[in-house]
Amino acid sequence: MDIIFHPEVREDIAKLYGSVKSRLKKMIKKIKRAPELGKPLGNKNDMDLSGCLKIYFYNKKYRVVFEILDEEKIIIWSIGKREAEVVYMNAYRRIISREK
Repeated sequence: MDIIFHPEVREDIAKLYGSVKSRLKKMIKKIKRAPELGKPLGNKNDMDLSGCLKIYFYNKKYRVVFEILDEEKIIIWSIGKREAEVVYMNAYRRIISREK
């Protein structure tokens, strides 16, 4: 599977420090091999993330929100801490902007 990153995900990654980035690299490889390991997201706090999946890393402090587009492609919408649901808000905002 190919992994596509939303352009703003680069900013998400830039905010991470060294050891978190190395764990993220491992998690991205894991997503590429077995995307079905992600847990489904739905409609939460008026954010419809149906069709997206989340996966935890770094002691469940960080999340990767992604979507399986087809049998060949996965898009990563957002990476970050779950605090204040910022990672989900970013993913939702990015998905909505794609649809316009």
